Formats: sequence, structure tokens, C-alpha cells
Amino acid sequence: MTGKRRMVKPKQTKNELVKSDLIKTPQSLIHIRHKITLSQYKYWILMLRELRRQFDSGIPTDEKGFRSMPLKLFEKAFGYEINRTMLWNDMLALKNETLSYNFLSKDGGAVQYGAGFISEWKVFATRLEFKFPSVIEDVVRGLDEPKAIFQLLNWEIFNHFSGKYEAIIYKLCRDYRGVKKTPYFDLAKFRDYMGLSDGEYKEFRDLNKFVISNPVKAINRSEASDIRVDVEFERQGRKVIGLRFMIEQKAQTVIPFPETDLTDAFRFAKVNIEPAMQKKYLEMRKEDEIEVCIERANEYGEQQARKGKDPNYGALYRAAITEGWHSQKLEQKAKEETAERRRKATQAVAESQAMAQAARDREETERVSRILSDFHELDEDTQDEIREQFRATLAIPLRKSFDKQGEAAPMVKSIFAEFFSSRYGKASSRQEKASEDTTE
Repeated sequence: MTGKRRMVKPKQTKNELVKSDLIKTPQSLIHIRHKITLSQYKYWILMLRELRRQFDSGIPTDEKGFRSMPLKLFEKAFGYEINRTMLWNDMLALKNETLSYNFLSKDGGAVQYGAGFISEWKVFATRLEFKFPSVIEDVVRGLDEPKAIFQLLNWEIFNHFSGKYEAIIYKLCRDYRGVKKTPYFDLAKFRDYMGLSDGEYKEFRDLNKFVISNPVKAINRSEASDIRVDVEFERQGRKVIGLRFMIEQKAQTVIPFPETDLTDAFRFAKVNIEPAMQKKYLEMRKEDEIEVCIERANEYGEQQARKGKDPNYGALYRAAITEGWHSQKLEQKAKEETAERRRKATQAVAESQAMAQAARDREETERVSRILSDFHELDEDTQDEIREQFRATLAIPLRKSFDKQGEAAPMVKSIFAEFFSSRYGKASSRQEKASEDTTE
């Protein structure tokens, strides 16, 4: 057997893709430290799927605890004939590499260590026999539910990627597409998550080019990918110290992805809700009601998290939708909207009143300025005489202000204008007219 790959089947057409391409994988095993190669990871994913299928079908292990999987299933998934020597080496690497699962702690559990990806294996002419460590079997079996959150991977898309880093980033972002961004990674944690050794891509320009930017470009160029990814860097000055990925849904052009969200009503779910469960929910509630239920469940989960509890979002969504949490939320929204309308109406009235008052103030200021201008056109003796008469009408506090600043004092300006206008306005007008006649 040579090391070359001999194609055994043409690439599947759209119509040939079937439901079995969806791989249900525990989320704690989705987010692992990725030190194994891409091909080794693909083997492991397929073996996990087979393990879950045998659990669900009630298929026991053999007397020595091994499970069996036909090699033709791997070849059908990969699209080429498997080299047995390379398969043996890949299984050896899976056994020797220490597994660190639940790396992102998305389900609230701690990062866990202490086992290989597989514990034992046997390669035969037509089948692979394998054993998983008990910790993996417990997760896949669901013994640690409700913490084990499940995600759907589309094998045809995942297998489409030929580069390890683009496949890892696609898988990470596909899981977080509902919230449209991944968790924040500092560079050390990102390097660890991507399975880099201390000596790999030490310079950030190399890390960015080969592990971040080029893989992101490959995902976005791919006609098979159902998401678009952008990277958002966190900087300290000019130095990059961390990053997160931003995710947008996009239409595929070559592979019809069986979308797990039957409607946008589930788009804000923090964990995957399988299509069958979505269908049940849609039979119970309207889409807008479901969206509100998920919003309310997210708020409750965030409250639990702030109290140090681990929110089980799958159970929260189930309770919210079946119990109709949308009613309370819609009532709350209605009250908030009513209060907001009242606030805006009150604000509009206040603004209208303020504008009207400002207009009146401007008019008054202009009126007082005109009257004072008329006053200052009188001769000095007449002005002094009028000032003395006005001063006699003032109370002592206002008189002190008038003595310091005269009729320009802010406290007496309007009062003086009213005094002068009511008593001397006509006289000053007659004087002005007489002055004009004399001039003529």
C-alpha cells in the first residue's frame, strides 16, 4: 500500500447530501486544545459520531470493551482510500496526545485534562476497532447532562477545509454564530487553543498571516462555508494583545447546508437548538413569541451567571417557551413603551414651553434694550433727574444694586425700563419730535 490517496467516489452533488452529514457532537468536545493534525481531528470526530450512534442504537462493546467501525465509512467521508500505515500513525498520535476539553468553558464547566483522545485501537483490513477514555464516553453518553451542550457540525463543510487552522476557526465560529462573535482570547490563550508550540509563529506578523488572516480569508472565499468571519484585534498602544472573531451568516453557492435555525426567531440562542426541537417550539408559539422567550431566558441566564451559577440555556429555553415567558416580557415591554411615550410627551411639552419662554425672554430683552436706548438719548440732566425719581421708588436691596450699576444693573434693568416707559416714554417721544422740528 502506498502513501498516495486514491479517489474512490466523486464529490457529492447537492441532491446526494443527506441528513447523516450532520454530526452531533458534545460542545465540550468541540472546544478542545487543537494540537492534533486536521486529519487526526477528522478521524476523531467521525469516531465520536459512531460512538454516539452506537449508544443511541443500544449497540454494546465487544467482550474486551472495543467498538468497531468499517473503514469504508471513513473513506466515504474523506472521499479517498485510507492508507493503513498512515491510519495507524494517526491513531497513535490520538492516543499519545493529552486531551484538554471544554477549553472555552462555554457550558460553565472547568477545563479538564488527563486522557488521550483515544485509549486503545486495532487496525484490520476492513475495520477499525477503538476504545475511548471513560471521561469521553461519559460526555458523549450524556452522563454529565445538563452541562453537555450539543452542536451540529456539517461534515461536508468541515471536510471541505484542507487547512488545520481554517477548519478550527470555522468550527469555533460556527458554534458562536448565534451571538455573532466568539469569546475574547488573549494571544497566549489563542495560541494554546490553536495547538501552537512555544516556538511556532513567535512573531505576531507570522501568527497573524498563517494562523489568523489567511485562514479567515480561506473561510470567506469558500463557496461551501455558511458563515463569513472577520477578526477584531484588541490593542495596547500599537501592540496586539488579543482578539475575537465576528461572525455573519452567508449563503453557500455549492453545498446546501441544512440550516439548523428554521427561523430567525432562534438567532439569539446562546446554544444550538436542534431542528426537531425548533419545529416543536414553532408548533407551540409564534415566531415573535419565541424570540421574546429566548430574550427573557438569556436575561435570566445572565442573572444566574452574575450570581456564580452555571446557566443551562437549553433548559431555560425549554421552560421559557413551554411556560410562555414571553407574556411577562411583552407586558414589561408594553409598560416600558407606554412610559417612554409619556416621557417623550412630557419632554416635548417641556421643550415647547422652554422654547416659548425663551422667545418671550428675547422679546423682553429687546424691548428693554430699545427703552434704555431711548433713555440714553436724553440729555444728561434729564437722565439724572429720572434716575433720582426712580431711585426713590426702590426698596433698599434694589437701591444698593442701582447705586452700584445704575439702570444697567440686572436686578433693576426691567423695572427701570417699565418706570421710564410708563412715565416718560411719551414725553421723550415729544422731545425727540421737537428736536427733529428744530433741526428742520
